[in-house]
Amino acid sequence: MKPLFAATAVFVTMSLCSSAFAQVPSFPNDAPYAKARKILLKKGWKPVHEPEAGFVCQKDDPRCTGRPETVSCAGTGAANCIFRWKRKGVVIDVSTVGETAPVITEVTCHSGCS
Repeated sequence: MKPLFAATAVFVTMSLCSSAFAQVPSFPNDAPYAKARKILLKKGWKPVHEPEAGFVCQKDDPRCTGRPETVSCAGTGAANCIFRWKRKGVVIDVSTVGETAPVITEVTCHSGCS
């Protein structure tokens, strides 16, 4: 009976860990942010509005237009941006590069991840 209990405990632990990791979506590097944004919205992720984000974008910056989740965008260099999303207490940051058609470089947990 002990081996059965041990196997059950391992299964439950693995299931809990898997669901925690599943909370943070993944996208391939260089995936277009516009496409990923549609997927996030469809899967129930909500844009996070950061009123204290500081400098975000210059007026009419196409990377920010219609994207209230924008936390920051660099004005020079690789045109890096960070976009913040939330679902079920998990907050993620989606990092991109590219001025005219940003692509994803990384998705990281900002808070609420196990």
